[in-house]
Amino acid sequence: MAKATTTKTRAKPEASAASTSATKMLDESMEQFSGFAGMFGEYAENGLKAMSERASGATEIMRSLGDRNMEFFTKTLEQGVEATQAITAAKDVREVMEIQAGFAKSMFSAYTKEMNAQAEICMSAWRDAAKPFMAFAAK
Repeated sequence: MAKATTTKTRAKPEASAASTSATKMLDESMEQFSGFAGMFGEYAENGLKAMSERASGATEIMRSLGDRNMEFFTKTLEQGVEATQAITAAKDVREVMEIQAGFAKSMFSAYTKEMNAQAEICMSAWRDAAKPFMAFAAK
């Protein structure tokens, strides 16, 4: 019976040491988990801030593009009416062809210029929108 008592007394310190070790590992794991959760929360918060800023900026860009499109449409319509009036007042076919060719050239040039300007606005907006994400990726 003395032998059984010795085994019991030895088992208690080993079980206590194992329990302490498990508790310590669990505490360290929880600290790491809370650290990761804090980092994730910070990333999520920064992401939402950047998204709301970019959404506001995107709204302004869309408004600007819409204004430019309406202005371009108005000018094009006015020039089209002027060209039509000039064509109807033309005396011969050659004059009609000259008016029509001039109108087509000016419209193509104006369209190309406007599309280049709008493409530059869009690229600028894209570069601005990508800045926070590029900064995050650089970390």
